[in-house]
Amino acid sequence: MKIAPNKLDVEDLEVQNFVKFKSKKRKLTGKQSVSQLISHAENASNPNAKFENPDLNILSKLGFLDELICGIKTGKEASVFLGRNSDGLVAVKMYTDLRVRSFRRDASYREGRFIGDARMEKAIKQGSEAGLDAHQILWVQEEFRQMQHLDGHGVVVPKAIAVQGISLVMEFIGDEHGNPAPRISDLKMERDEAQEAFRQSVRNLALIVGSGRVHGDYSTFNILWHNGKAVVIDFPQVLEFKHNPNARAFLERDIRSLCKSFQKQGVQAVEANVLREIRTA
Repeated sequence: MKIAPNKLDVEDLEVQNFVKFKSKKRKLTGKQSVSQLISHAENASNPNAKFENPDLNILSKLGFLDELICGIKTGKEASVFLGRNSDGLVAVKMYTDLRVRSFRRDASYREGRFIGDARMEKAIKQGSEAGLDAHQILWVQEEFRQMQHLDGHGVVVPKAIAVQGISLVMEFIGDEHGNPAPRISDLKMERDEAQEAFRQSVRNLALIVGSGRVHGDYSTFNILWHNGKAVVIDFPQVLEFKHNPNARAFLERDIRSLCKSFQKQGVQAVEANVLREIRTA
C-alpha cells in the first residue's frame, strides 16, 4: 500500500490558528528508549495501542508507522528512531518535551513566523502552559513544512512523510539493513571524496538560499553522506529571507560553519568563494 504524505500545504501552517489548542496534563517526557515507547500488556487504558506515545498511536492508525525497531540517534532536543511501515524503513524523529529540553531561546529563529492568533503568540512569549504546547508544535510542524519546501526546490533532503504533535516521520537515509548513513563530521574522507562532498554541500546551500531560505545550522554535523550524495538534515530552525531580518546574519554563520567543518576534512574551503557561488547560482 502506498501511503500519501500528510497534506500540509506550504501556506497551511502560516495561517494555522492555535486558539483552540488546549494544554493537556501529561507526564513530561525526556529521552526515551524503544522499550519505553512500545505499549505493554499492562496498559489497561488502551490495550489495543501499539505505542505508549499518543502521537505514535495516531501515526500508526493513519498507516504511517507500524513498528519501532531501534534507536538511531539521541540528542538534547530530539531522538531519532528506526521504524517501519508498509512501504519499508522510515526514520521517526521525536522531540523532547519543551519543558524538559534545553533549547528554548529560539526567538531569533521564530521572528517573522506567522502564528495567526495574537493571544497564542503572547502565550508563547510568556511561556504559559498553552504557549509551550503551541510553541513546540509550531517548531515541529515548521521542520515538516520546510522539508517539503526544500525538497520541492531540488535540495537533497529526506522526504517528509507525516507529522503528528511533536513526532515526525521521514524517509530513512541508510541501507536496507537499517544501518543509517553517517554524518560527514563522523567520517575521515579521502581527498577527492571530501572535495565532492563539499561541492554538493555548497550546491545544496545555494539551492536553499535560492528558495528564499537559510538553514540556520549548516555544517558537516547536519549533512549525511549516502551512496556518494550529500543529504541535508535538521530543519526546524530554517529562516525565510522575506520574513526574518536575522536571515542574512545566519547565512553568513552557515557559510563560516560549512567551511570550517570541511577544512577538517582537508578541503580548501574559502568563505568568499562559497558566497560567490551562492550569488551566481
